[in-house]
Amino acid sequence: MKLLRYSLKHEPRTLARLGVLIAPDRIADLRAGYARHLTQRAGNLKGREVAALYMPPYITEFLHMGEQGWLALGDAYTYLADLAGTEPAALGLDSEPLFLPLADCRVYAPVRPSKLIAVGRNYPGYTSNPGKAPGKIPTGFIKTLSSIIGPGRDIIKPRITQALDCETELAVVIGKKCKDVSEDRAYDVVAGYTIINDVTARDLGTLERQGGHMFLAKTLDTFAPLGPWMVSRDAIPDPMHLRIQTRVNGETRQDGNTRDMLFPIPQLIAHFSQITLMPGDIIATGSPGGGALANPDWYLNAGDIIESEVEGIGVLRNGVVDEPAV
Repeated sequence: MKLLRYSLKHEPRTLARLGVLIAPDRIADLRAGYARHLTQRAGNLKGREVAALYMPPYITEFLHMGEQGWLALGDAYTYLADLAGTEPAALGLDSEPLFLPLADCRVYAPVRPSKLIAVGRNYPGYTSNPGKAPGKIPTGFIKTLSSIIGPGRDIIKPRITQALDCETELAVVIGKKCKDVSEDRAYDVVAGYTIINDVTARDLGTLERQGGHMFLAKTLDTFAPLGPWMVSRDAIPDPMHLRIQTRVNGETRQDGNTRDMLFPIPQLIAHFSQITLMPGDIIATGSPGGGALANPDWYLNAGDIIESEVEGIGVLRNGVVDEPAV
């Protein structure tokens, strides 16, 4: 199941809502669809109110409901999938269309986490570089929420950098509040998966490392494109065997597989859950190397189009623009 937050292109962002991809090119409105299901099929006179509670505008809000939310989602999805086949022009209780062309919609970053933990040096392609030897435990850093943008939004190339790079990563979305999770129970706390593009200002990072740590180089505004949706955990039974690719203007810059992680997902969750993780929190699992680290001619410039693809999830597309003049 592919959950997303969307609005019609002509609608304001304040009307963005929860949807599910019912076909590769079609979105179903979960709140409106569930309201119709509860009212017309289940005979619940408060169907609108119940649907508004269980299908909130934000996926993070939905995740906070826990198992009851997932049960409601299952009912809504089954109903809408059947209805899409028999009545593709179906309307909701307020005469709103239940099924919308994806091309007519604006899709937002699927979740707004309280924490976005990014993992470094988690693939052999990184450890072969000087100064990049693997450690005994996973290393990580925080990307700020102001760095998150959704699919189709522009990555801003700051004036401070001439060495802008990108890396596609599998992002794990935490589904429940948890702490000190054991490796054998790690997948129990996963809600699903999405794609993150870990954008980096390499030259700024080199300067920051002289002081011992890197921060702004990883988390400037727009440096964490996320999406295009969250794929539920059950739809990806083995996240440790997924192909990861990055293309810039159609040219392949990265091509790897999650099976090569040095610290697999259960270890990452066990390690980072030493702090409390909340529903919607993200662990970005690292990049398989490549990009401008492999070829300095591949630094990004305004006008470039980046496609970050993870098998089983889809493609996250973003363009690059120069930072506007002050």
